Amino acid sequence: MSYFGEVDLGPSFRPFDALHESFGFVPNLFRAQTLLPRVIEAEAGLAAAILWKEQALSRSQKELIALVVAAAYGSTYCFTQHYQTLGSLGLPDHQLDQIARDRHQAGVSGPDTVLLDFALKLAISAPWLSREDVTVLRDHGFANECILEAILVTGLTNFFCTLATGLGASPDFEPRAIPGSHNVPSPDKRLYVGGTAGPYLDAVELSPESFPPFAFFLERFGLVPKIFRAQTLRPDVIEAEADVVRKMLMPEDILSHVQKECIFLVGSAANLNTYCVAAHCEMLRRMGVSMEESDQIAADHHQAELSEADKRLLDFALKLTARPSEFDGEDIELLRRQGLSEEQIIEAVAATGLNNFFNTLQMGLGITPDFETRHVFGPRDAHLSPTADRPTEGTQVDPDAELVARVQDGDLDAFEDLVARHSRRVYRTLMGILGNVEEAQDAMQDTFLKAFQHIGAFQQRSKFSTWLVTIANNTGVQRLRERRHVESLDEAPAEADAEFRPRQVRAWAEDPEQLCSQAERRDLVECELMKLPAKYRVVLVLRDIEQLSGAEAAAALGLGMPAMKARLFRARLMLREALAPHFASQAKRMGQ
Repeated sequence: MSYFGEVDLGPSFRPFDALHESFGFVPNLFRAQTLLPRVIEAEAGLAAAILWKEQALSRSQKELIALVVAAAYGSTYCFTQHYQTLGSLGLPDHQLDQIARDRHQAGVSGPDTVLLDFALKLAISAPWLSREDVTVLRDHGFANECILEAILVTGLTNFFCTLATGLGASPDFEPRAIPGSHNVPSPDKRLYVGGTAGPYLDAVELSPESFPPFAFFLERFGLVPKIFRAQTLRPDVIEAEADVVRKMLMPEDILSHVQKECIFLVGSAANLNTYCVAAHCEMLRRMGVSMEESDQIAADHHQAELSEADKRLLDFALKLTARPSEFDGEDIELLRRQGLSEEQIIEAVAATGLNNFFNTLQMGLGITPDFETRHVFGPRDAHLSPTADRPTEGTQVDPDAELVARVQDGDLDAFEDLVARHSRRVYRTLMGILGNVEEAQDAMQDTFLKAFQHIGAFQQRSKFSTWLVTIANNTGVQRLRERRHVESLDEAPAEADAEFRPRQVRAWAEDPEQLCSQAERRDLVECELMKLPAKYRVVLVLRDIEQLSGAEAAAALGLGMPAMKARLFRARLMLREALAPHFASQAKRMGQ
């Protein structure tokens, strides 16, 4: 049912009664968190206030928002859940499939189509949302209350999609295949706003003296953050959010408050959220973490003075935020091997989801920061975006695009074609990393399984081959790290790199190909290639054997272009030095 065991909370657990009333059963998403009942209480209260209560938007409108956002996220669990709910509200399957694929062709009313466009832009390209997007909604008759609810539902769906992925919750109904195209245009970087150009909505004044949630925030934070002041059209939602903060962020019994603030910080940086980065840096400062250290955690937590377990915890949260399509049970196992308990991992998942909720709200509301911003995110940071694949050079036509679309529409034979087309490249990539035939074969099976499981979330912002090789690279690296003696693909310290100095880079004979047969030469090169350290071996495989472009190889390895080129240059020198004696000796023999 999930990555975690379930415990019986008894018949008196009130949130389960509310869930029974809304669904007729307790969804697996909540059952997967029974080790932390206070978290279930907070989440159920938030869902009741935002999704289940009919206010400015109807239940059908909110479920449609949730459906298209879950489809764009790639969450089979949430897509299936909202698909089933909309079916019970009277919408036929063929229309729901069309809405998820292309809402503009689904017979949805003009205003509702505009509402779904807004929600998708907020879910997928939040930093590019602007006052003009809100104005379009107003022009189609949506009042501030309706727009606020659309923002809240989008944020809640992002929250629950993150939970479903991180918990591994299995669908409560027969899983529905997510249609392949969601008709979501890529943002124009020239129109970047950054989520702090508002506030976009009107609000009413509520004082801490008369409104208990504001008194709570004032006591805990020393102020009432603007993100809550901007939602006063829905005081019941603010009450639910205050309960979430009280039950999920403040407790110190599982993860510490500092650990959770760090999760929020790295996730907010990945989401390009200037407001939330400034807020969590300030919270950490008040808990004794220097601003310099907070800045380092936001920029690159691997360079911060954190324990190894905390770095792995932040790796986990960052992957769940920025690359959910690559997330699987192995990420859970990595934290278990670091000594984290089931409760700690569940709370890390919940904190990551909650951060995505508040990040979405802030971007939708356009609130300016409460505190001084030490780093303002802009288009140059867009590679951090959770929905953006790593950039490639130029615009390329993906030869696999048609096959990918067919797989996303449920054509299993098309996936077999993709396997046949790319198995050699994946295998050689994994051989380059692992240097072992049996391990490479096993890892290749894992790679294609992961690709099949997550292809519904692949949005073709990069070539399929690049995405697939990235999965292969991650799979191979993970297996490498599980060996008793780890061979790392990470950058070695400068001193270690300094140990290599080419000593035999001399001119070969004019035509080395004449010195030995093709088969002999290939065996010789492959033998010396397998002796190279893994991080150099794999870059040579990708660039010189598989002929990936520089940008594709950099993307697959998670490197910038300068770093990839430097590593490739060193790898070629190392291989050339290793091969030089062989060619030199053969040249000498031929000259005798």
